[in-house]
Amino acid sequence: MTATALAPTMFLQVGRKRYQVESFKQASEMFCAVRDKAGEGSSRTPTTLIVDEQGRVVGHVTYNGRVWAGLPTEWQVGTRPIYDNRTV
Repeated sequence: MTATALAPTMFLQVGRKRYQVESFKQASEMFCAVRDKAGEGSSRTPTTLIVDEQGRVVGHVTYNGRVWAGLPTEWQVGTRPIYDNRTV
């Protein structure tokens, strides 16, 4: 019998709503669906975080659907997304 590691549980947090996601790709797709359904522009879209089961921030999703490590305030010029929906 071999032990298998379970993938950590992640949640996409858009404002006060949370959606369980299995990957950064799914988080991006879910955010884009929520964004499109709301029909709001980027200035009216709430900060979107990806958090673990303890509520710790793993990353964030920008309005264009890209996923970045850490909080939006930690982003720096030259940083590459951890998931880029343009390359899919």
